Amino acid sequence: MKSAVSYGTLVVLLLLSFIPIFMMISMSLRDSLMIYGDFWSLPWPPKWENYSFALIDLTVPILRTIYLCVISIVGIMIFATLSGYAFARLTFVGRNMLFFIVVLMMTVPGVLLLTPNFILADFLHLKNSLEGLAVFYIGGGQLFAIFLLSTFFQSQPEEMFEAARMEGASEFRCVWAIAIPLARPILITIGIMNFLSIYNDLIWPILLISTPNLQTISMALANYAPNAGNAVGQMSRPDLGIITSGYAFASIPLLFLFTFGMRYFIEGLTSGSVKA
Repeated sequence: MKSAVSYGTLVVLLLLSFIPIFMMISMSLRDSLMIYGDFWSLPWPPKWENYSFALIDLTVPILRTIYLCVISIVGIMIFATLSGYAFARLTFVGRNMLFFIVVLMMTVPGVLLLTPNFILADFLHLKNSLEGLAVFYIGGGQLFAIFLLSTFFQSQPEEMFEAARMEGASEFRCVWAIAIPLARPILITIGIMNFLSIYNDLIWPILLISTPNLQTISMALANYAPNAGNAVGQMSRPDLGIITSGYAFASIPLLFLFTFGMRYFIEGLTSGSVKA
């Protein structure tokens, strides 16, 4: 009986979580008149042409944001892997103190860093550049990634690395041939978490990007207010259906990400929690 109640509660919560998604899709297939006339009605007949507006207006910002995510995540993984391995497997002066600083910096809210980061970006001439955005995303993503990777590497048997060193492998070879294959679930988890953060970020791109042709998808959606071409003499008003179709269209990369990466994401979270 207790198990049935638990599963029933989970099913109800699952259905409730799908209501916003259902409403977003329903609104994206209607126009403003249909939405205001009966908000809860089904989209019939569906206005598939709403997505043509989103396809034309938002494809380039989506591709631009994916490019930003890829270069940022690659940078995060490269530097965090090397740093995490150094903290976990190498002995050097000040290692414990530096790792304590990494953990301490994780407690600093990101909003407090906006002003100093903006001043630094202006000083280094990194404004109005996707690569400039990536530099700060790489730096901001280091702390948590280093913490996860160093904790994971510390949990691995030292004998594997010692055997490789006895065979003449360098530390870089140990990282490439042993550490990275073992940490693949953790790296995928880090990649997914940072992709979500960067893809949905709005505040930092608004501060750093002022050129319209460099807008990320979040910036494009914030300013996305097309209309369906109202008749002459009527007040021009943004079409809610087209706007909602833009949000639905922008969610497709995230949907693909979770569809193909969820198994590795859960595996990475589980391995990190168990071995930490």
